[in-house]
Amino acid sequence: MGTPGMALLGTLFALLLVPPNINAMILSSMPRRLPHLGLQRLAARSATSPLSSSSEWTTIDWLGDANNDEDGHRSSNELAKNQGERTYDVATFSDLLPTNSPQQPSPVERLLIRDRLVYMKRDDLLRLSKSNVSGNKARKFLSLNELASEDVPDVVVSYGGPQSNAMLALAAIVNSKNVNDDVDSANSSNAQMAAAKKRFVYYTKKLPRYLRQQPSGNFLRAKSLGMELVELPPWRYDELFGGESGGSATPPAQLEPPASAVDGDKAQVDDNDSTLSCLFVPQGGASGVASRGARLQAQEIVEFWHRNGKGLPLAVCLPGGTCTTALLLHRELNNILNSRRQNHEQPLDIQVVVIPCVGGDEYAQRQMSSLDVAVGGDGKDLPAILKPTETNRYYRFGNPDLDIIETYKELKEEYGILFDLLYGAPAWTILLRHWSDKTAQNSHNSESPIAGRQIMYVHSGGLEGISSQLTRYKHKGLVDPKSIQ
Repeated sequence: MGTPGMALLGTLFALLLVPPNINAMILSSMPRRLPHLGLQRLAARSATSPLSSSSEWTTIDWLGDANNDEDGHRSSNELAKNQGERTYDVATFSDLLPTNSPQQPSPVERLLIRDRLVYMKRDDLLRLSKSNVSGNKARKFLSLNELASEDVPDVVVSYGGPQSNAMLALAAIVNSKNVNDDVDSANSSNAQMAAAKKRFVYYTKKLPRYLRQQPSGNFLRAKSLGMELVELPPWRYDELFGGESGGSATPPAQLEPPASAVDGDKAQVDDNDSTLSCLFVPQGGASGVASRGARLQAQEIVEFWHRNGKGLPLAVCLPGGTCTTALLLHRELNNILNSRRQNHEQPLDIQVVVIPCVGGDEYAQRQMSSLDVAVGGDGKDLPAILKPTETNRYYRFGNPDLDIIETYKELKEEYGILFDLLYGAPAWTILLRHWSDKTAQNSHNSESPIAGRQIMYVHSGGLEGISSQLTRYKHKGLVDPKSIQ
């Protein structure tokens, strides 16, 4: 049970996350219950587990669309019809204003970085209605955000690190379904209101002592938005969610759907609970839930490059954790480009290039292959992976590094653009090495996926975590404490 103080704190954070002028149009809601396409499966449940008595996993077909063909893809004519009169011109500074929904394309800013033209696609400016989720999480969780409250499962379950951006995004979306619920609180009993309340349960490893004693960053925000935390010993967490390819896109067979409120690492079970529906969202949204946002993103990139590319080949670069966005964007781009060829439209050469920020190229390949199979692919047609040059390396995820903070400062101070220190700045540290010393033109690097291509970088956001990231750099002595606001 939360205290009145925590409830007030949650309300204050919710108000801070939601801007006062939200008036964005919302895309049509997803159907209430759709056929199972294998994106989530029913978890095997033990008859002896107290958690299995009143809950079940819910399956939602995130790929379903009445306007798609039999393979689930839209035709070029349908795409053109849906795009209407929208334009995708290069943005000026005055155009770079936050938008409220991915229904409108994110702007593209043209920058000259170290004497090389870069098209910066500003997905960091996207905002979802009501939840105010931003960046690539606005793409990934677009479908979930637009479900009506009554169509959202009773419990959303996910897992990952305690400062995860995906964790905060899911907490905000679930909270928005409660804040904006149409339940008449004046005429409803406490039991009715509790039954209507949506919950977010999040599994993570045992918290470090400093975070437990002084919650901060995304963890503090997510807790204030009602997240129920389940801490697991490292061995148990790895048993449920580990593996060479990271976690599965489906609930682990040993993971029981939560039956009722969770307090710490203990689930409080009420034998009188009615059946609850539970939706499993893999770490980072690595499942079909992200497909709709990726489809819109691919449409925007194709239309922009058709208008502005002048027939030149393009590399669409983006950072990768679970590499979900890269894999799904690659699939959707291929669908559109293949459709253009079949319709004898102007051919476009667009290649997705992912820059791994968690693990290395082999881990990224395993992650993408696993997800591709989970969403109906063969696990072989994957985005290109940008590898470090001979003088560079991948960086340990989350570990403060002098190279990363120097890149962060350069991009902020010289080019006026801000990146986070977990994905954006590490990705750019590797990317800049490929042209700073003309290494992309050297013979040993002639097969670089960005060689000979124009560069579009997808700014994925994640800026809400910068404060806690800079604090870690301060403790390592890599930034001046006075520079942190």
